[in-house]
Amino acid sequence: MRRIALFGGSFDPIHTDHVNIIKACRDDLHFDEVWIVPAFVNPFKNISTSSVAQRLAMIEMAIKDLPYARISQFEISKQKSSYTYDTILHFKRHYPDDQFTFIMGSDQLDNFESWNFFDELIAAIDFKIFKRSDQYNHAIVAKYQLEVFDFENNYLSSTKIRNLESLDLQIKPVNDYINNNLMYLYERLETKMDEKRYYHSLNVGQMALELAQLNGVDLNKAMIAGTLHDVAKRWPVEKMRSYLAKYASDLLTEPEPIWHSFVGALHIKHDWLFDDEEIYSAIFKHTVGDKIMSPLDMIVFCADKISLERNYPGVQEFRTLVKADLRLGFKELLRNQVEVAAKKHGQDAIGSQIMTTYQHWIKEVEHE
Repeated sequence: MRRIALFGGSFDPIHTDHVNIIKACRDDLHFDEVWIVPAFVNPFKNISTSSVAQRLAMIEMAIKDLPYARISQFEISKQKSSYTYDTILHFKRHYPDDQFTFIMGSDQLDNFESWNFFDELIAAIDFKIFKRSDQYNHAIVAKYQLEVFDFENNYLSSTKIRNLESLDLQIKPVNDYINNNLMYLYERLETKMDEKRYYHSLNVGQMALELAQLNGVDLNKAMIAGTLHDVAKRWPVEKMRSYLAKYASDLLTEPEPIWHSFVGALHIKHDWLFDDEEIYSAIFKHTVGDKIMSPLDMIVFCADKISLERNYPGVQEFRTLVKADLRLGFKELLRNQVEVAAKKHGQDAIGSQIMTTYQHWIKEVEHE
């Protein structure tokens, strides 16, 4: 007879503490196998913000070195709300020679008696509880004589991960997958910027994707860099000042309106934990450029200025030019930006970075 731990949840996303619970089931509780049962929709939560395929892919990454762990798609395959009692009956019916135990975190104890068919459920299967924090419902534990176990607890939650908290403790391949697929973008961007800026960011991502297709540039990198180019645009000035002081104090002499490009790049490196230097560079350079501009750098610089919602005089001509000739379009947009900024703020107020870029691309390159 196999002793099998059933571990259910949304896993949106799976994280290090989930994996540590799985390991504890094997190492400390001596289960033969752990079956992970991701829910299609958890009745106590909002609809998942990731797709079924994405959640399954992340779980596969997380357990690839755990031969005793496997995924059951029983609940997901139903494509509708499923209750734990139905799941237990299914496994007991189809695997009558195995002994099942249901694993849950202590954070679920408050709602435990609200689970569907609770009386039948508590009689049908043994529950083992893993302590997520010291504050849990001791009364429920005592009432049903539940066993509570410690594990290597990082005090993570899927909500924290979706909101960019404690990513240094997250499973790196899973975090990379989330970043490279721009997952949880609503939580990570929309709540931190106004609606107009949010949709501008999405539009720049789409324009960058289109320009990447035209220029043979990595499509995913263009989409990511374009979408995240203004990730710090709505940060308070003092927060940006503090961030630059910590990571790049030499840039504090540049004008405040362009700080968000530097801070945004630093933010995705240090907080999102992106380690792609090309994406970092494109975000860093999207306002003022640089003497060295890769095709991806030019794409994001241009996409920001010709995205779908832009309607300033001449923007359609710039769109046509950039799509026909990226390099020439970049130079013309750079020229236009310097002229407009100088007229609006004065030559001495537009910063040294963009003037260095301008001097190189408009003055030097044109006269080579």
